[in-house]
Amino acid sequence: MLYFLAGYFGELEFLKSIYLRTFLAFVVSFCIVLFVGKPFIKYLKVKKFGEEIRDDGPSSHFSKKGTPTMGGVLIIASVLLTSLLINDLANKLILLVLISMLMFAAIGFIDDYRKFTVSKKGLAGKKKLLFQATIGLMIWAYLYYIGFTGRPMIDFSIINPISAHPYYIGAIGMFILIQLILMGTSNAVNITDGLDGLAIMPMIICSTILGVVAYFTGHTELSSHLHLFYTVGSGELSVFLAAVTGAGLGFLWYNCYPAQIFMGDTGSLTLGGILGVIGIILKQELLLPILGFIFVLEALSVILQVGSFKLRGKRIFKMAPIHHHFELMNIPESKVTLRFWITTLIFGIIALGTIKMRGIL
Repeated sequence: MLYFLAGYFGELEFLKSIYLRTFLAFVVSFCIVLFVGKPFIKYLKVKKFGEEIRDDGPSSHFSKKGTPTMGGVLIIASVLLTSLLINDLANKLILLVLISMLMFAAIGFIDDYRKFTVSKKGLAGKKKLLFQATIGLMIWAYLYYIGFTGRPMIDFSIINPISAHPYYIGAIGMFILIQLILMGTSNAVNITDGLDGLAIMPMIICSTILGVVAYFTGHTELSSHLHLFYTVGSGELSVFLAAVTGAGLGFLWYNCYPAQIFMGDTGSLTLGGILGVIGIILKQELLLPILGFIFVLEALSVILQVGSFKLRGKRIFKMAPIHHHFELMNIPESKVTLRFWITTLIFGIIALGTIKMRGIL
């Protein structure tokens, strides 16, 4: 809306500034979550939307039972409202991301809601994957018929995150890759969301760094200098990601130890999906595993644990995901969380470093 007003009223032209709108998006989304958070938590308590704790989990988690969940609704609502207010809604990439976000949010919300009304298991895993695959199909169709960079050979290639060398994999290869990325990122963040503040802070770090990359990619001179593949309108994604960062920071206010609210699948599946979608748009598919190393580690620990138990009848970890393994080693929850934050920050810096190294190697 602000972008529209800036174009309609000449004296408001300054509102088109991407720097100003990025700052405003962060502040507005942060304030929405911060000030709506308390009454929203009270509402969830009244509705008895409380977290269920697995019986075989660490005993220290039993005290968390009944803590309001579905906090992702607040995050998504804040990001959506902020984006509608501040983003350029004529930008096709923004519309694509907003639609994707709402579709992921719908999957997460249905899953959360069914846990309280139908079954504690929520939405069946196969149905989740089917719905996620539908989103992947939509992203692929946009790529196939419209494209991101304007160069099909680049659009259907994966990019070496260090050398920036493209490897063409074709339309079918890209379809498979998109499905793997979206299912991987959304479910990995979901798996990580098991301790107070554990998933949201890495998400804040990832969205901030991805926002910087989005700005570089949408800038003709900077994208050329950094050997990024210029994508028209991608700079607008930095405004959107600033809203994600602000909403995430506002949520952390209530989600830090001891948590007053959890984001639930509504939040974790959606936030992970956002990372995947924007990573694909920016042609940073192979940068995502570096940037989101903690999410990859958590998901990998579950895969290895299940695989090892099925093949050998033995477990690798005391418990999966791996953050529970550390808890069962008598490391305090807050220390596990803080160390995961530090690790994410380190790998975030490494991810930015790989971009700077382009053209050197």
